[in-house]
Amino acid sequence: MSMDIQKMAALGAQGAAGGIIVAWLGFVWFIHPVSSGGIDQTSWIVAATSTFVIFGLLSAVHLYLGAQLKRGADTIRG
Repeated sequence: MSMDIQKMAALGAQGAAGGIIVAWLGFVWFIHPVSSGGIDQTSWIVAATSTFVIFGLLSAVHLYLGAQLKRGADTIRG
């Protein structure tokens, strides 16, 4: 893979990582408790925390792969 394509892929991976966090923030805002009913405060905290693990790990993997691509390392062998 040429270096230009690797740098563009690294930038895309970093953008995806940021987009994943923004998607999580949108999800947490969407499920926030309201006075007219819906999810309660405790369930909201549990849902936000448990989904952060999934979204956070996915974002971290994208950042890791982007860093590997930026420095020109092979993503399989490191």
